Amino acid sequence: MHDETRCPITGAIVITLAVAALLDMATSTALSLTDHAPSLSVVIFRIADAYASPVALITSFISGIFWLFKMQKAFKLFFDATLALSMLALLDNLVGLIVCLFDKQDNPAYLLLSASFVYMENIAVFTAYYWKFDHPYQVRIAAGEKIHPGIVFPHNMSSFESLTGWQPKYVDYLFLSFNTASTFGPTLPIPLRNPIQIGMMLQVTIAMAVLIMLAARAIGLIN
Repeated sequence: MHDETRCPITGAIVITLAVAALLDMATSTALSLTDHAPSLSVVIFRIADAYASPVALITSFISGIFWLFKMQKAFKLFFDATLALSMLALLDNLVGLIVCLFDKQDNPAYLLLSASFVYMENIAVFTAYYWKFDHPYQVRIAAGEKIHPGIVFPHNMSSFESLTGWQPKYVDYLFLSFNTASTFGPTLPIPLRNPIQIGMMLQVTIAMAVLIMLAARAIGLIN
């Protein structure tokens, strides 16, 4: 069984989820400044988000502690909880963003700021998501096990001897997440396993929703 607590990349992934939680909290603050008399639907989403992101931030710190002390089972439990809460907070902010678009806004500039935060949060959360569902397979393959990874990177198919036993680093997952959110689909890395494919579809949907929201707001400002 692959032990995530022994991989240096794991610490960076945990920090990424903590950053995602901070971005989520910043989004909630920015959204609260868009309208000083929000509708009931907006209030409901704000209340839901007021719990998800702070708890995700706390569990990310706890995950980091378990990673430092190499406590595998406890780390996995809290990391999975952090990832689930981060995903929930991201989706909640996306819905809240869309609802706010149809609400009366006193400060629409904060709506655009919120959209930027959601875009960055989207990249951060899915960087951790792709690592979660791919990196254990990459480690096992590098150790000689005959299985396929969740994601095929160009390095996996390269004939260069210097890339023998190559494993993706943090920046590889960040690069994949950024490109998926920016180009609305996979670029060079190829998704093989279903969780990765589902994750990419969800990330593209979130990115497109933010883009459409920004375009709608821009049209509204022009008119």
